[in-house]
Amino acid sequence: MSRQEVNTSLVRRYGASRGSIRDLIIKVVRKREGGEMFSPTLREIFRVHHGVDVGMYTHGGCFHPFSFGPNTTIGRYTSIAATAFAATDNHPMQYKSMHGFFFNPVLGIVDKEWAFEPLSIGNDVWLGHNSIIMPGVGSIGDGAVVAAGAVVNKSVPPYAVVVGNPARVVRYRFDPDTIERLRSEKWWEKDIEELKLHLDQYTRAYGVAGDDEPAHRPAAAP
Repeated sequence: MSRQEVNTSLVRRYGASRGSIRDLIIKVVRKREGGEMFSPTLREIFRVHHGVDVGMYTHGGCFHPFSFGPNTTIGRYTSIAATAFAATDNHPMQYKSMHGFFFNPVLGIVDKEWAFEPLSIGNDVWLGHNSIIMPGVGSIGDGAVVAAGAVVNKSVPPYAVVVGNPARVVRYRFDPDTIERLRSEKWWEKDIEELKLHLDQYTRAYGVAGDDEPAHRPAAAP
């Protein structure tokens, strides 16, 4: 698929719209630009109007408005369940009241800009059904798996598999040497057209055995 240009007119129209009109614009953009894995306009809409910066080929719940908080950055080739959620702010427990009137300028009472904490979600991450990333989490590392229903309250290392509430590391997808090799290789920086030339590396179990000798398939994620 050839690289597409951002439709700046639709980006502006989205910003000037509300409710069902915004939903319609997202639907139109998805259809016109080959779906959310490929759409540059959808990425620009969420970067400009929702503060969520999404890498190419990433898809899923990150393109549902307000499911991921402002100041979130997501890498490439990441898979996100439609029901996943990530918050980058919280109600101020140290205030006299935690009601939105007293910290959210959108509600028209205060004019102080509310601060959103930065969240970095890496490349080739998998966020499962109903997984939740809590405020204060700094990063989800490259290649990590957040299992269905997991509640993440601290950063997740690269290639870790986390489960439960609170989420805990139960294993890693690969051994340390393989993880280091993958992180150094940074295959996700390549476009899909280039990766298609080497499909054999991406359609079988991968590990320390090398390219010509497939490793044993790791256990399925919980």
